Formats: sequence, structure tokens, C-alpha cells
Amino acid sequence: MKKWFFFGLFIIALVVLGVLFGCKNQSSSNNLQIEILEPVSGQILALNKEVTVRSSFPFGTKWSRLELSVNNQLIHLDLYKNHPVSAVVVEQPWIPTEEGAAMIKVTLFDERGKNFVSAEVAVLVQAMSEAKIITTPTAALTPVNTATITPTSTPCTMSAILLADVTIPSGTILTPGEYFTKTWRIQNNGTCAWKDYKLVYVRGNRMGGTSPTRLREIQPGETFDLSLDLVAPSYQGFHEGVWQIQSDTNVLIGTELNVVVGIPTPTATKTKTPTPTQTVTPTFTTTPTYTATQTNTVTPTPTSTNPPTSTLTNTPTATPDD
Repeated sequence: MKKWFFFGLFIIALVVLGVLFGCKNQSSSNNLQIEILEPVSGQILALNKEVTVRSSFPFGTKWSRLELSVNNQLIHLDLYKNHPVSAVVVEQPWIPTEEGAAMIKVTLFDERGKNFVSAEVAVLVQAMSEAKIITTPTAALTPVNTATITPTSTPCTMSAILLADVTIPSGTILTPGEYFTKTWRIQNNGTCAWKDYKLVYVRGNRMGGTSPTRLREIQPGETFDLSLDLVAPSYQGFHEGVWQIQSDTNVLIGTELNVVVGIPTPTATKTKTPTPTQTVTPTFTTTPTYTATQTNTVTPTPTSTNPPTSTLTNTPTATPDD
């Protein structure tokens, strides 16, 4: 089993070297540079444990956004406006949720968002056994001492409720690739204070959302707005992503938080509407033919009645001679 494991790492290392070589060629043409500092290629990562991907670029680089992808799936998005000008290292969180080989890729875009450069590393995700975590006999003594304390320290309950969709209600129509911010209004309706709580991706279309997204400390009964930066999918149809709040002990609490957006189909048929107006105008040219027939029939009739009236008045005047 170990032979196959190391053989797989060797193959992955070869793939990474080829990818990195291609990325260097691309960076020279675009005058951009990006490098992944952590994790390193061939590193073994624990399943369901948060990993921080650290990327660096030269000082003074003019960039617009930095995308983190794992196995060609967008995981995290950082914008230039959210970082100081002097920043040369960007940290992006990621929680591996599947075992096996994973290709981590970071892509840096220039200030116009057109040119870009990428760097990749290959890692292996494994479920760590509990035997590796508990290695000393003293660790077995601690649960005995804490068992008598826990009944007095667990009176609070963890609960969350969704009050409203502040932005992007379900079914909102967006353009492909559009950046948007989804905001939910949530209340901590339990009795526990939220410390080190996170918003995590559960299922569906992730839309480039950051998982986990850390929350500030929330007190019991407090209402707050929770926002998440996302990117609309590039293909048509309705897309849903499901998120949920996770406690400091990795327990999902409260109702599921949904993001449902629609991408319309391309409307190319609208350009054909002006064509029917050209076929109607030639039909009105036949109307002038009716005016010529009416003027010729009326004018001959009055001229023929005048000669008979003038000859009848001269004949009676010759008879009085007696």
C-alpha cells in the first residue's frame, strides 16, 4: 500500500513541475508573478481540517483579484480593495472535504482583470487516525478530571434563526459571471455566546464563496447581518447554494441559508423585430387611381343644354300687321 502511495506522490510531483513551468512562461508575458508558499507540493493534509493557502507576489504588483481553486472549483476570492497597498502575501482558507489527491491553484489578475498568472501545487488529503492524535498516556487522564466539571458548564443551547433575506432574494436574475453580495439577517436565539463560529458551505453551487467565513462574536439574542461575496455562474438556469453556521466544535446549527439565482438564456431573437415593417409600406401605392375616373364624367353634361333655349324666343313677334 505504501509503495502505491509514494508512487502516486511521484506522479503528482511530475505534473506539478510541468504546470509550474508553464505558469512561469505565462508570467513572463504578462509581467505578473505569483507563488504558493504554503502548502507545498506533496504535502499530506488532514481531512475536514482548515488549511491556510499562502500566496505571494512582488511588492508593487498592480492586481485586481486573487482566486483560489481546488480541482478546478473556485473556493475563495480576494479583491485588491480589501487589502493594504503594501500587501505581498495573501492568506486564503480552505477546508478539504474529500480524500485523495487535490490540485491547489491560485490565479492573480492584473488591475484591469484581463491578464493573469497562475501557480499550482498538488497535495494529498487523508483522514487522520485518532491514534495519531492521542499519543501520550497523560491525555487519557484529562477526560476523568473534566467529567465532573461538564455538568455545571453546559446549560446553554446553540441555536440560530433566519429572519430575512436582506439582499438577493431567491430567484434573482443575474448576468453570467456577475459579482454580488448575499446578506442574511440572522438572530442568535439560543443561550450560548458565539465565539469562533463560522459560515461554511454545505452543498449545491458554491459560486466562489469563502468557506469557512469567520463570524465576529455574537451574544445570545443578538440580531446581525451576515454577508458573503459570491460570483454568479456562467451558464443558464437556476442555481442554488446551501450554507450554514458552524460552532466552535464543528457542529452545524440553525436553519440552512440558501442562495438561489437565475442566469437567463441568450436572447438573440430580438434583432428580427424591425423586418416586418418594410413589407407593409408598398401596399398603399394603389390609392391614387380612384381620383382620375370621377372628374371625366361630370364636365360634358352642362354644355349641351344652352343652344335650344335661344331659338324659341324670336318666332312670336311677326303676327300683328292688321
